[in-house]
Amino acid sequence: MKFEFSPYIAVQVKDNDKAVDFYQRVLGMNFIEQKGNDTYLKSGPINFCFENAPEGAHKAVFFEFKTDSINEARELLEKEGCKVSEVYGEKSMMFFDPYGMRFHVWEES
Repeated sequence: MKFEFSPYIAVQVKDNDKAVDFYQRVLGMNFIEQKGNDTYLKSGPINFCFENAPEGAHKAVFFEFKTDSINEARELLEKEGCKVSEVYGEKSMMFFDPYGMRFHVWEES
């Protein structure tokens, strides 16, 4: 079982369009692509995914990890005290660790 840090940091914001404008115009991040409601920017070797936070949700920054088996990852993480907070599909889940950090784990197809 391996976890590989994905070079993405996801950022939930209250106004995606304004946040993306700020990070491009003021901080010099480069636009990569728009996928649905997500906007991808890049600064150096790090990719950022900006998305609107669901109404009333806590805005968050979270890390992304890819794995070779989402099922094994889930089993291990739950055994270590993590909780699944959202399932996006068969190969994509959001977790809370026992220390309050949130992270996304996905299996590459």
